[in-house]
Amino acid sequence: MTIPEEGPSKRYWEVREQLDRAVERLDAASARPERVGDRPSDETHGKEVAVLRVENERLRKTNGAVSGRLDSAIDRLKSLLEG
Repeated sequence: MTIPEEGPSKRYWEVREQLDRAVERLDAASARPERVGDRPSDETHGKEVAVLRVENERLRKTNGAVSGRLDSAIDRLKSLLEG
């Protein structure tokens, strides 16, 4: 699929790519074997998880907003084509 150069659809794909990269990082991190001496403290984990949760929520909100705009644009295009 070709990514548009501007507009709400472009922003949707940018956010989608960010989300995909974040999931890839999480997958890679979970696949690494963990050694006892390499483990960060629970406090460090807690901070990282909190940061990731905030980023995840921000991306969800952005995705929702972009999705709504795309739905609206599609509806307008359909009405123009139909009528």
